[in-house]
Amino acid sequence: MAWILLALLIVVLAGGGYLYWKKVQAEEKLRADLWVLQREEKALFDFLNQFGQRMTSGTDTGPAMDLIVSFAQEATTADAAGLFVRDKGGRTLRARVVSGLFPPFHEVTSDRLFSKRKYVAEMVKREVIEVGEGVIGRVAVTGRPLLVADASKDERIPKPDISGLAVKDLLAVPLNVRDENLGVLVLVNKREGPPFNEADESLITAVARQASVTLDLIRLHRDKQERQRLEQELELARTFQALLLPRRTPSYPNIRLAGAYRPALEIGGDYYDFIPIDDRYLGIAVGDVAGKGVPGALIMAAVRAALRAEARLSLSPREVLQRVNTVAREDTKDSVFITMTYGVLDTETGRFRFCRAGHEPVICCPGDGKGIVSYLPEGIALGIVEGETFGITEEQEIDLSSERTAILYTDGIVEAMNARSEEYGEMRFHRQVQQHASGSPEELLEAILGDVGKFVRDRDQHDDITIVVINWTGEAKSQQAPQTDETGVSTTA
Repeated sequence: MAWILLALLIVVLAGGGYLYWKKVQAEEKLRADLWVLQREEKALFDFLNQFGQRMTSGTDTGPAMDLIVSFAQEATTADAAGLFVRDKGGRTLRARVVSGLFPPFHEVTSDRLFSKRKYVAEMVKREVIEVGEGVIGRVAVTGRPLLVADASKDERIPKPDISGLAVKDLLAVPLNVRDENLGVLVLVNKREGPPFNEADESLITAVARQASVTLDLIRLHRDKQERQRLEQELELARTFQALLLPRRTPSYPNIRLAGAYRPALEIGGDYYDFIPIDDRYLGIAVGDVAGKGVPGALIMAAVRAALRAEARLSLSPREVLQRVNTVAREDTKDSVFITMTYGVLDTETGRFRFCRAGHEPVICCPGDGKGIVSYLPEGIALGIVEGETFGITEEQEIDLSSERTAILYTDGIVEAMNARSEEYGEMRFHRQVQQHASGSPEELLEAILGDVGKFVRDRDQHDDITIVVINWTGEAKSQQAPQTDETGVSTTA
């Protein structure tokens, strides 16, 4: 009986000891977890405090990235650290910040580096890493941290045969925000204590999470400022370009005129102008710079100034364009050229003499809308060749007393595209001209632009649209209708 009681006592004591041991373990785990949480909380507080002191203003992400790397390196006592950031396309990563002797994550011969170890950081920064490639690229894709306590046993870790650049342990943490990966923070070779562990991973993950939000806010703020700056520049350019267009449309007893310009989303280089030469003759121009944005508008402004100066010196469109070509050739780059149709209208007789410098044809339509005639005299765009070669440009004359309506336009009309990437085309354009040629120039413009808008629908306009209509209202000259093809279009070279 005594033995039984003793055995029971031993069992009770053993059970109690086991329970006490489990309690002690649980308390130690709680203390360890609490220490980790307190460490993370302090680290985040210190990080935000340092960030607030250093980043008082500005939209440059450089200081923020420097702070992220230095703080992570100090918090984990890592020997080296690097912050790899995705490019704008999101397909590659580059090291924006490198601290310490960070090993290159690609094969490098020892002869190349041994004598230039101080240039290791620059070499790492030049390295381009494809997203999904290697350790860093895979962390960017998965969006999950990678902890390697013993790199010598991990085949994924590069092992350069260079003293001092071997990777012993590694911690790579993604910088994620709103389901988007901004880059990867990499720490290598812990100097003190055991290799990188889960506590380090938890700490750096928390720091990286806050750093990602910070970098994203800076990026959004910078992008907003850039958009505002571009919008201001575009608005200034639009205002400037609007000043290039005619302030009023001239009026003559036998001539009705109308012009329209519809810019694309970006500022382009389209232009039209009415240039009074004297009481009888009127210069009319439609042009298109091969280029968009503010530079295109500035080039067209220079060409407009030259054209207006030269137009009053000669009634020959060919002579005028030859002189303007000289200016364009001298003042623009080789890659820039300007197409233009320029003509001189005799407002008393309705004769329109013009040159086509690599531009769209001039089309004409009689008042009854029966048939379209396209005029295509030879001509080279402005700014491409020297004066003598430009001399092949031909003049051609249209008698509006028989043709009634002439139209000058840029390729933005016929090349307008819908959502299926189909072009508006010449046939639709000519059909609208024929259907509405009997109306006023303003009505014809409205019909054409409205039809183009219906065709394009919700697709953004990718090119400027410019069109000028010249309509003769005087007595009609009887003339046999030109021979036309099956589309109803007659082409005159």
